[in-house]
Amino acid sequence: MGEQVLQNVMFSDSAAPSPAMAPQFRNPNPGGSSDGWYSQQQQQQQQQYGQPQGAYSAPQQNSGPNGPNVPSSYNPNFVSQGLSGSMSSTPVTSSAAGEDFDNEPPLLEELGINIEHIALKTKAIMTPLQAPDSHLYDDTDMAGPLCFALLLGVTLMLTGKLHFGYIYGFGVFGCLALSGVVNLMHPTGVDTWRCFSILGYSLVPVNILAVIAIVISLKGFFGLLLGCVTIGWSTFASVRVFDKCLNMRDQRWLVAYPIALLYSCFVMITVF
Repeated sequence: MGEQVLQNVMFSDSAAPSPAMAPQFRNPNPGGSSDGWYSQQQQQQQQQYGQPQGAYSAPQQNSGPNGPNVPSSYNPNFVSQGLSGSMSSTPVTSSAAGEDFDNEPPLLEELGINIEHIALKTKAIMTPLQAPDSHLYDDTDMAGPLCFALLLGVTLMLTGKLHFGYIYGFGVFGCLALSGVVNLMHPTGVDTWRCFSILGYSLVPVNILAVIAIVISLKGFFGLLLGCVTIGWSTFASVRVFDKCLNMRDQRWLVAYPIALLYSCFVMITVF
């Protein structure tokens, strides 16, 4: 059968074989086909199906001065190029971070709490007959007034009186009202926080009265007398500070009346 096919191809009338008839060769693997023959066209189709449509092209590598640049995903020098760092246990110094922890100010100074100023202001209230420094209350210190208000609440609690709400209410609203009165009388105006500071430090005599109330009962003539002395002491000390530090010499008696009413409230919750 194979010889007949070859004769037909060689002695065909056409000068060239048709595309449908391609030369056939003996299949080296007879088990792959039924008749042991395969055509050249089938071989070409198998080669076309076996190869991809486009030729595979490897990614271009830009050569650098030290050789081809490998992508960073599998570059062994990637860590040294972008993520280099010291693996030692030596901590970073403060100078490298831009902070010098050795020369930082103390915590109290950062919070605005000056113990020396608090002591000087308390001394000025305790000795009202001595003229205070005119620049003593230039800063709006609120640490001392808050401490004295908290101390008053604690000492009243030791006598069985929980008056923290009264202290807070009388202190805030009374100081705001007095600040408005002082600003109306002062020619240039006064800072509200400065008024809070002066009136808060003048609460020291009321704290002394609250400490005495722990030892003895003030519900009597002796308590009434101590209460009047405490009101006069706090009023005189605060008015003197307003006079010397805020230049309110002519308005001191007008300011004294509302200040006396404010400290009367604190004395009443302390005695009764």
